Parts: sequence; C-alpha cells; structure tokens
Amino acid sequence: RSWRRRPSWTLGYWDIRGLAAPARMMLVYAGADFIDKTFELKPKEDGSGWDAAAWFEECRPPLRLQNAYINLPYVIDHSTGLVVAQSTAVYQYLGRKLGLLGSTEMEIAASEMTLAQAFDLRNELVRIVYPFSGTTPDKFPAALAKHLRAISSSHYDKLDRFLGEKPFFAGGRPTAGDFHVWEMLDQHELMAANASLPSPLSEFPALRAFHERFRSLPRLAPYFESEAARLPCNNRMANFQ
Repeated sequence: RSWRRRPSWTLGYWDIRGLAAPARMMLVYAGADFIDKTFELKPKEDGSGWDAAAWFEECRPPLRLQNAYINLPYVIDHSTGLVVAQSTAVYQYLGRKLGLLGSTEMEIAASEMTLAQAFDLRNELVRIVYPFSGTTPDKFPAALAKHLRAISSSHYDKLDRFLGEKPFFAGGRPTAGDFHVWEMLDQHELMAANASLPSPLSEFPALRAFHERFRSLPRLAPYFESEAARLPCNNRMANFQ
C-alpha cells in the first residue's frame, strides 16, 4: 500500500497491526508520503509450521547489508537512504523527523518514557497472546482474565497517573508515546470485548478520555478509514488476532 504517489518513506512489517500500527499512525498524522510494505506469514504445505520466506529470504538479506540490526518493523528514510530497525528506535526516529517527539527536554523525556512504559505493557501481553511461553489456546481465556486484572494495578495505574489532566502524555499535542500507548489500549479493549470481559479502561477516566480523544483526531481519520486499521492485531499463530 502506498499512501501517496511519491513516497518519502518505506515502512516494513508483517501484515498485522502489531508493532507497526504506531508508526503507521505517526506517518499518517504527519501527512507523510510512505509505502506500507507488508509481509505475509503462510502455513507450510506440510503443516510443520509457518513460512516466512517473503521476509527472511527475499527482503531481509539485502537490508541486512545496510543494517546488521535489521528486524521488523523497519523504516527507510528515502531522503537520506538510512534504514532504521527495532521498534522503539523506529518510533523515536520518526518522532524526530516528523516533529512528533516533543519540542522541549521535558516533552522529549515524557515521550520517550511513555514509549518505554508502553513497550513494557506490550511485552507482558505477548507472553499470553502468543503460545511460545506456554499459553496454549485452551489456557488463553484464563491467562487473559488474569492479565487484565494485573495491568489495572500496574501499567494502567502508572499511565493514568502520568497522563493526569493533560490531553496527551507529553502535554498539549500528540508525541510518539501517545501512538504506542493508544495502540496498546485499543488492543486490550478489543481482547476484553471479544472475551466478554469488562473494559480495562472502566476504572481509569483519564485513560479512557485519552483513548477517545486520540481516536477522534481529524488528522488520523485517513488511517482509521484505511485497511491498515482493520488488520489483525497479531500474527496467525496467536491466541488472539
């Protein structure tokens, strides 16, 4: 997918929301021209697992020559040829280049800390959403309910307190951290609703208002109207997609 005719950026990731959604939203919010390059994970014909050749065999080798850290997501800045990999580095680089990291030291610190907090939440989520840590599909409902209870007294409480009465985490306008937090909040809302469990935001009015406020930003309307916003949250082997 290309969002404009002369892209200045290429963003690469699996054909899911995952860790690319914050970057996609940042690019759309900034009105950037970019190619949204996605890779499909396919079941192997012999049923032995998943075929990721589109990424590992076709696209990754030449990019690895430019950046030994190459991973998904990655972003290519066509104005310089720079290839940036690793999700948090991608968000911070886009933040700097697109004016979405903050304009003061306080705002930059708030944005970067919020990115880190959101990634901590994401890491805990991955342990139950994917089966690699032992959460098989039959164990997922109980694991999800336990996870949702746990985040209320940890991650959500921290985020709610840090946000306080500000409209966004670094102040009066969105920065990189807001995009990552919103995606994590929204994925949790979807999982809770799918399992007929209470909204994790119900006890956190500031976070709930932030979730609604961010979703209503006019500059993000093209994203939320696009196919990218309707992609699965997680990849094909996940307990929740």
